[in-house]
Amino acid sequence: MSIISEISGDGDSQLPLAWTTACTGNGVSLPPAKSNYLDSVRESTAKFIGSAGQTAVAISPDGAKSYVDRFDMKKFEKYVKHINSWTHQFPLVFDSIALELNLIALLDLLQLGSGFRKELHAAAGRGASDTIRFGCISLHISQTALDTKGLQALTLGDVSQHFGIPLFGEERPMVEGSSAVMVSQASLLRPLAEIILGCLHDTGKRLEQGGFASLADFIIKMCSELPTAAHLVEKLVSAFPSLRDAAEIDGQQVYLFKKAQLIAYDVCQRFGKTDPKFAFPDIGDMTLFADNVVPAMMQHHGLIVPSDAIAAKIKAGQELTLAETTAMRAASIAAAQLVVGYANSAESALKPGDIAINQATLDNYWWHEGKDPELRVLQRLVCKNTVYF
Repeated sequence: MSIISEISGDGDSQLPLAWTTACTGNGVSLPPAKSNYLDSVRESTAKFIGSAGQTAVAISPDGAKSYVDRFDMKKFEKYVKHINSWTHQFPLVFDSIALELNLIALLDLLQLGSGFRKELHAAAGRGASDTIRFGCISLHISQTALDTKGLQALTLGDVSQHFGIPLFGEERPMVEGSSAVMVSQASLLRPLAEIILGCLHDTGKRLEQGGFASLADFIIKMCSELPTAAHLVEKLVSAFPSLRDAAEIDGQQVYLFKKAQLIAYDVCQRFGKTDPKFAFPDIGDMTLFADNVVPAMMQHHGLIVPSDAIAAKIKAGQELTLAETTAMRAASIAAAQLVVGYANSAESALKPGDIAINQATLDNYWWHEGKDPELRVLQRLVCKNTVYF
């Protein structure tokens, strides 16, 4: 089934401008035909950090060895097991496996908004990830249709209501000193609501154009073709702009594909033991799901070293440019590969545990570690104009 030829085209007309501009990977060429998309992420990030990107962020081989030598295996396994169990712990009832798969996939599709973390905490008392989880659970509990047509029928008001995102700020008098006419300015979080809506509308529209009943239907059919993570990631990235997480910096294509990999990983964790088409044999070949948290944790551990200018912006909580966030995220993937290589080598004294050390499990570990009270205060990457993290 040729998905990209069926559902490519002008799918972003009449979609929120905030979403359109946040899909910064739309103009980037995808990997060549027959490429393994997981390898493309690993290879393109290493190449970028080894050339144009090294002036922005450096990786530390000595730091990787030092980190592995003091690695806390017990904490690692505890945190990874906790992260891997989340898909089994939904406080919800599903009428079918397809409905459960659909909600998990939509949750991962919407793992965005990290740049609005400060504003979300101020407005709703929760961060980006919890906001998305809250909203998706609300949609399910309210029995909102989340199939192809249902996604397209959602309104900005629906997003505001279910995700708890205010669309308007405080009311102010139109004429100073008079309360006769009051006006409200757009909330600082309105662009986030528009990005979420655009993501849902565009995904629903492209699914309908491709003849799929839902995002779960798409995933089931792709995994029935070839049950590998690389195949599913390729099909997801090729089909949906909201998952085309890539950038072209100084003439180099840098592939990250965070959310597409996350979907494949969570589908495998939840259903892989009971359904062979989701038991991806290449799950250990995934890279980091590079976002705003994991690069900050890796900087804290001395695995990546941003330039003074980028480090100063991160410390001050200032928004980074696309090139700067790409460099930080790419460096985290390249540095993670150094950690994986040394941890699994004969040179390392680290004893193997019950959970393999690979990029995906390290991502789980560092993401969870970033929630530790003493590390939660670390500044994360801030980038509002993105649909990818």
